[in-house]
Amino acid sequence: MAQKKVHKGKRLPLKGRTILVTQSKNQSYRFTNLLRQKGARVLECPTIEIMGLETRETPQILKRVQDYDWLIFMSQNAVFYFFELFKKYKLAKRHLKGVRVAVIGKTTRESLKQHRVRVHLTPTVYQSEKLANAFKGKLEDKRFLVLSALDGRKVLKEELEKKGAIVDTLSLYKTMVPMENSKELLKMLCEERIDAVTFTSPSTVENFITMLNPYIHRDLKRHIELLTIATLGDVTAKAVEDCGLRVRVRPSEFTIPSFVNTLSREL
Repeated sequence: MAQKKVHKGKRLPLKGRTILVTQSKNQSYRFTNLLRQKGARVLECPTIEIMGLETRETPQILKRVQDYDWLIFMSQNAVFYFFELFKKYKLAKRHLKGVRVAVIGKTTRESLKQHRVRVHLTPTVYQSEKLANAFKGKLEDKRFLVLSALDGRKVLKEELEKKGAIVDTLSLYKTMVPMENSKELLKMLCEERIDAVTFTSPSTVENFITMLNPYIHRDLKRHIELLTIATLGDVTAKAVEDCGLRVRVRPSEFTIPSFVNTLSREL
């Protein structure tokens, strides 16, 4: 896609700044485009690859989606692949009539709004443990469908089942580590003057470390510790901290425009 032209005289708060984006290629366009509109030089090195997933049970579950009281979308990827499969099996939004929808995160809620789907519940703290407690009233015998990644955490399912709910899960995609990008990532970190490394999910953080592990030595470790790390969301920030690194930039609102605005103010 052609990059939007930056008009002369426009305020460019990120001019002269170089920002590394680790999102997958099929997701990063909006983020990189907004950064460039603010004048940033963007380096792209995905630390995550995402592939849609389908099993023999997938079409049956989707066709009886109205049997559930609640759908829970765990990520914007879950939203994307859910509607891709809806199109594939010629299902319409009317199949969601009467089903309530919950999400983790404002970015996921934003994705659903683009599909004109009403979101009934978004917890103020975006963690699975908190989401289970956000459902009001008796949950006994209520039917839930959790839409997530393959090998996603089972905490939410377990917490809901403790409350008597009937919970099914549907894995819509899987994430992989693009180890073939490791040398390019190392080169960017060592040769470029990077003003911020951005992470938008825990997987982008964990994979970043995995990809660099074969090359880790004292100087590189020190270099990574000195990087300005910017994260989107509490769970992503925790993943950074669990790796022994420090988050220096984080927006109060967990949306891509807010992330770009925060980077514009703080870099």
